[in-house]
Amino acid sequence: MLEQELLNYTKSNAYPFHMPGHKRQDSFGADPYQLDITEIHGFDNLHQPEGLLLEMMEKAACLYGSRKSYLLVNGSTVGNLAAIYSATTQGGSIIVGRNCHKSVYHGVELRQLKVCYTNPTVSSRGIILGTPIEEYKRAIEECPHAQAVVVTSPTYEGMVEPLDEIVKMAHEHHMAVIVDAAHGAHFPFHKEFPDSPLESGADIVVMSLHKTLPALTQTALLHIHKDSQIKEDVVQRYLSMFETSSPSYVLLVSVGKCLDFLEQREEAFSSYVDKLKEFYAGCEQLQHLSVVCQPHQDMGKIIINTGGADISGYELQKRLREEDGIELEMASFYYGLAMSSVMDTREGFRRLLQGLIRIDASCQTRQRDGFMMADLYQAPRKEMELHEAAAMDKEICSWEEALGKVAGDMISLYPPGVPLLVPGEIITERSLQILKQAMEEGLQVTGLRPVATGKKGILVVVN
Repeated sequence: MLEQELLNYTKSNAYPFHMPGHKRQDSFGADPYQLDITEIHGFDNLHQPEGLLLEMMEKAACLYGSRKSYLLVNGSTVGNLAAIYSATTQGGSIIVGRNCHKSVYHGVELRQLKVCYTNPTVSSRGIILGTPIEEYKRAIEECPHAQAVVVTSPTYEGMVEPLDEIVKMAHEHHMAVIVDAAHGAHFPFHKEFPDSPLESGADIVVMSLHKTLPALTQTALLHIHKDSQIKEDVVQRYLSMFETSSPSYVLLVSVGKCLDFLEQREEAFSSYVDKLKEFYAGCEQLQHLSVVCQPHQDMGKIIINTGGADISGYELQKRLREEDGIELEMASFYYGLAMSSVMDTREGFRRLLQGLIRIDASCQTRQRDGFMMADLYQAPRKEMELHEAAAMDKEICSWEEALGKVAGDMISLYPPGVPLLVPGEIITERSLQILKQAMEEGLQVTGLRPVATGKKGILVVVN
């Protein structure tokens, strides 16, 4: 039974270096069932806020410096969908980072947009380091009629894009900028974190509260910049279309508590930064493992590199779980990701550091190069748009038969879920080689389909 398993887990010694950001360190102070109501008199309406919920929106706008902030209870997903619809017209054009969340791809497909991709730089360990400004220049030159540019900043691993330059360039070409900042809701609350995308002038910024702040899963915000040409009534209209018509008041209470925390607990972020600095200083003694530190990185995303050791990221994750009771956010072949938040305790950081020191001492030096990691997220040639591929008949092919055909479904490495193939793209020898090697190396590949032989095939478009 799910409830019993969850209760057992909460009573265990497990420590969560993963989202949600409340880290089970907070509570409602009341039975959630007592707070679960509908839009009755005196409690406002999320789709036409005029009272309590409007006051929360105004508080969020004040805290983040936006013209308007919307409360979301369907996660950043609904924010991304509404943002894309608000900034484009049906059948228009858009520039999208290849490393964007699947909700962005779904918005592109539903809006029937012509898409041009920017390709991120990927390290030899498979970590997305960001996207060079030259990629945005190229995409804007190739797609001058694009109505919007979608940027993921910070990335899943905490890397930040050159937003000042991106926004300036996009606005010079009359393009709106949408930033999926799902992992950056904490940025404005301490100087050691990167600047908020709103400070760069991005038109719409979508942030998940639950990823890095003390809020329940599915809570998020959508911000409109003070100088944006995006109209508020348009955003509200699309949010009303995509968001549930029965928003959870339990989740809305969680948003309110989170906003109160941001307003009243400035010292908590100073303490959080101090704990992070202590942890990183302690990691300097590691001999085989290492902690990644990039110039434009959120220090709260702890990337543990196993590429110089004789264990994989998966083995690191397993050992931390079984030997230290620590659950990482994710693991890949060459690294693990510990996701921290303002709610993490000094004891939690101490346990993680001690676990890493102990595992490091048992490792041997082994330098390994990523098998084709730097080429992972380079978009193949596009034969048709996403919505065109979605509308066509499809069949499942073996690997050998799929070569040269058009992909009919999204195929991704998970985590982080960035697609290797998008519907409408040509399946090349390089694509198949990367997929095969990824599975041989132990990475999880999503989007493959079972075939009669018991193996996995690829969904392709039938011409």
